[in-house]
Amino acid sequence: MADRVKILLVEDNPADVRLIREALRCKGIAFDLEHYDTASMGIKAVQRMERDATNVPDVILLDYNLPAGTARDVLVAIKDNPALARAKKAVLTCSVAPKDREDAFEAGADLYVFKPSTLDEFLEDVGNAVSQLMTGTT
Repeated sequence: MADRVKILLVEDNPADVRLIREALRCKGIAFDLEHYDTASMGIKAVQRMERDATNVPDVILLDYNLPAGTARDVLVAIKDNPALARAKKAVLTCSVAPKDREDAFEAGADLYVFKPSTLDEFLEDVGNAVSQLMTGTT
């Protein structure tokens, strides 16, 4: 894997975006992050990568509930894109609904991470999730 991890993040909560960045820094992960805040913008980014595979992410992080769709919608677009076949995908969510978890895995998620409510747990869990995706220990 490259020295810097390319990450595509689709997350509508600006506070969570900041926390995800901090979680990566706390784990010592060097990263380049491309961020979108709606499912439709994430899908457009994924479709653009199909036409131009020069900036394909190593890791894709998706909030489950997004404006204009869900992580499942983005995962389906990713599954349809051969350029993203090697990208590791995680859903980061507050949803504990078993159906959401099942839908995420069915659509191609490699990992489903519940967003903890405390800062320390959030930083630890999200950092660990990205580390797991990078090393293939999901």
